[in-house]
Amino acid sequence: MESFIVIISFIVAVIISAVIHHYFSKIPLVFIQIGIGMLIFLTPLPIQLEFEPELFLIGIIAPLLFLEGNHVSRINLLKYLKPVILMAIGLVFTTVIGLGYIIQWMLPVIPFAACFALAAIICPTDAVAVQAIAKGRKLPKGLMTILSGESLLNDAAGILSFNIALVALTTGEFSATHAVLQFVMSTFGGLIVGAIIGVAFVQFRMFLIRTGFYNEFVFILIQLLTPFIIYMTAESFHVSGVIAAVIGGIIHGMERDRLSQATTRLQLGYDNTWGLLSTVLNGFVFTILGYIIPEVTVHMINTESGHLGRIIFYTLLIALFVYIFRFVWVYLLYDRFFIPESRFERILNNESVANVEKRPSRFKYALLASVCGVHGTISMAIALTLPMKVFHDQPFATRDDMLFITAGVVVISLIIAQIVLPLLTTFEERVSVSKLSFREARMMMKEHGLFYIQRNSGPENSVAASSLTHQYATQISFFKEADDNEQSLKELSRLQSIALQTEMETLKELTQTGKITESTFNNYITYTERTRNFASLSFFAKLTFIFRMRKRRTQFMNQVNAASSLSFKNNLLEIEKVAQVVHYKIVERLSGELVKSNKIEMAMVTDSYLNRMIQLKRNATTEDMNNSETLLALEVLNVERDYIHQLVDKEKISSEVAVELRQSINYDEMVMLSSNER
Repeated sequence: MESFIVIISFIVAVIISAVIHHYFSKIPLVFIQIGIGMLIFLTPLPIQLEFEPELFLIGIIAPLLFLEGNHVSRINLLKYLKPVILMAIGLVFTTVIGLGYIIQWMLPVIPFAACFALAAIICPTDAVAVQAIAKGRKLPKGLMTILSGESLLNDAAGILSFNIALVALTTGEFSATHAVLQFVMSTFGGLIVGAIIGVAFVQFRMFLIRTGFYNEFVFILIQLLTPFIIYMTAESFHVSGVIAAVIGGIIHGMERDRLSQATTRLQLGYDNTWGLLSTVLNGFVFTILGYIIPEVTVHMINTESGHLGRIIFYTLLIALFVYIFRFVWVYLLYDRFFIPESRFERILNNESVANVEKRPSRFKYALLASVCGVHGTISMAIALTLPMKVFHDQPFATRDDMLFITAGVVVISLIIAQIVLPLLTTFEERVSVSKLSFREARMMMKEHGLFYIQRNSGPENSVAASSLTHQYATQISFFKEADDNEQSLKELSRLQSIALQTEMETLKELTQTGKITESTFNNYITYTERTRNFASLSFFAKLTFIFRMRKRRTQFMNQVNAASSLSFKNNLLEIEKVAQVVHYKIVERLSGELVKSNKIEMAMVTDSYLNRMIQLKRNATTEDMNNSETLLALEVLNVERDYIHQLVDKEKISSEVAVELRQSINYDEMVMLSSNER
């Protein structure tokens, strides 16, 4: 019961921190979470933080590293691989060895192996925290990529170094040769296990998709279990589970690139689930950090007079040495870090060929790289796995000191980055533009989609591309010619209401004369409720339509032969015939409403019914082409989603318009996927 209270308390804390951050966005989220953790310590809740190290590694570190590997940019990682390895491997080992001896010199009370364990704990960096602090600020080209790659790999290197030091601490035995051999074997073993199991899981999911199995919840569960299975399997072979988790994440990131366009709904489920898990785990760790600081502080005050002051002083010194190690390392190897963009890369990035970025000074680049070396989730997660007892089952007397030093270094790095980074950088230059309306933004989005269709059409998809080109061109012409004013919207709503009334009257006539079967009527209603023109109606109009059609369906059961049974294809043909009659009746009825000022609105209403009829006919007669068109359409919708991100980043649209655009894309996607499932 106590464990349940602990988990619920910290999850509630994560939720509260997110709400507070929404209203006070200038305060970094991690500081809010740390503050809430401190408040939890002051509450009378019966919370005892005792972690099983192995369980903590599996439950928090493994999925976080898997997620980092999943989202890392593989292209940029390869480009900056040398500086990333220099930071993630070379700097980690240099810091662990050098800082370990310094800590032993400053704090001889801490066991020798524990000094190296503490240095290994402090090494991992948190690129997510840096990205949040540096958002909107101009960093030297490639520095953020290097920091992200460093964060991914030095997490694994730091944890591996920590495990080696921990073995020495708990067994009392240490051999440099054995440690190096163990590191090499653990690393390469983790690479192999992570690659094999990662590929196996990817191939298993691909096999299920190819054989017709498609249950997004099962696929999400499989991917959620993947990092845990990879980690436990690697550890059972006595190789690095963290390295295996990272490699497994990178391989699953490749799978995401392959499937993101063909299975958009599944990818959306992956992103939402992992986003939730990442938010909870990161928030959980920082809230625990806030809880631990006062807990350990109180314990040190009660232990020895003046002890807290000395530990704070040593914490400041250790943080200073961490910065010195980073600064000197980058300063000496500066030429390996700054890689200017080639002329071809600038063309690909839509940048001016003549606009070559000025090479930053060696001192400033090293200073920025040092300040951006923020420590966070992984460091605290490793520290929390420190054992309560060491060699010969003796109590680990300096465990609280190490926890306090780790927490102090993490907080100091966050504060330094928050204060110093704005002083060293400027905001990225942004062209001041007025916000686009929903209609203007949607028109630009559709134009972007049309350009993508035209650029990616070929002999194998020419029919599908032509059909989509016509649909997109028609929509764009409407957006360009229609006025986004209240009068136009009122007229459009009025004509839609007339069309809807005509549609219901036509269906009533067809049912009363026995010209359509019950299954045709039901299928037509189902299809209508999923179409775009139905989605554009007001809530009251939708409710009216649904109520009347349900009533008509009940009455109709007594008027037609309920035994009517047609094949799927014939049902579509029957629905298409109904759509033809409905379209004809609507055009006939609306012709009496046509005036010079409402030509665009009239065309929008009648064309929506025409497109429905064309789509039905295509579904019934060219199933293969329709599948090809659906895949291409989903691909284009994914491109439109990316374009929304670009508009938001360039501040061309408000967050409200972005939400509306995403909702319109989600609905279009739902209609297509639902149509294919019928």
